[in-house]
Amino acid sequence: MAAFQINSRILSTIENQVDQLAEDYISIQGLILTEDDLKCLLYSRLSRMPLLRGPSDTRDPGIQATKVHSEVSWFDTNGKLTIRPDLTILDPAGLRILQGDARRIHLPSKEYGYNGNAIVLELKFIRQKSGITNSVYRKQIERDWKKIRGLFRKLNDQKSADKLFCFFVIFNKGRGMCPESRRFLRANRYGDSHRILYKSGEVF
Repeated sequence: MAAFQINSRILSTIENQVDQLAEDYISIQGLILTEDDLKCLLYSRLSRMPLLRGPSDTRDPGIQATKVHSEVSWFDTNGKLTIRPDLTILDPAGLRILQGDARRIHLPSKEYGYNGNAIVLELKFIRQKSGITNSVYRKQIERDWKKIRGLFRKLNDQKSADKLFCFFVIFNKGRGMCPESRRFLRANRYGDSHRILYKSGEVF
């Protein structure tokens, strides 16, 4: 199997899945009630994509793994497992889940180790009728955006930031957006290592 590559094909395919889910949400406005609903629906869609479907071999002989996972822990700049994007797409070929081998390699406390390319999706579901207020923006969106940027800073220090791409996905139940959140989207929607995808269910 070819190595997992972060390229325009897979990024466009993932973005298309988010677009289709947003269209379904507009049609079925009770489809997403919670952020966990959003996560489960996207997990299901991504897992069925031909590019990501099915298990493949890990670094442990005789053990396979799937490519799409939730709440995978990443180390922060202090070496603590505090960064947990909602969804992570990884290459099983870079994954190890067994402790030790002939080289005495040991797993971190999370009981798995990974070295390879990855795509993470950080999800936000804004359910309030008022939409994205200044308070919601600061406490939810800005907070999690800083968390993801911190992960990239750590990887950049390790000279491996090019191995990660992030989709920051915001689903707003309604249409309301404060000026601060609009400025945030305009300034950060596209980057070399990320895309911010904003969608509205148009319920309100």
